[in-house]
Amino acid sequence: MKRATEFLIQKRDGRREYLRVTKLARSIHCAMAAAGQGDDWRAVEIASSVLEGLRQRLRDEPRTGAPILTSEELSDAVECVLKATGYARAALFYAGTRIERQRRSRLLADRGLGSAAGAAPWPSGRFLERN
Repeated sequence: MKRATEFLIQKRDGRREYLRVTKLARSIHCAMAAAGQGDDWRAVEIASSVLEGLRQRLRDEPRTGAPILTSEELSDAVECVLKATGYARAALFYAGTRIERQRRSRLLADRGLGSAAGAAPWPSGRFLERN
């Protein structure tokens, strides 16, 4: 899969970039692996389902240009699909990652260090255990 040029994602630090479905599938896979659930292909399938749901939403709400989703809206969509497909524990791990990233962003902002864009992509062992 490649980037989905029909969606722009508004990052927490204000940047905008096109939705990369492979990046989304990788983050879903990491959450599923941390929860001890699923296979590689299942993460790709769930990412495709999220993308199809976003496309359906786009059809229901026609706009000009690429719609802009926040990273929180995308996370909510992923968590909803994970729960609906029976991966509630993986949804908790996925949500934990978002909470940890928000905490880290606030901490860096409070210290005047800017955004957390340069920080490690996954939190330390509290929410996800890396293989």
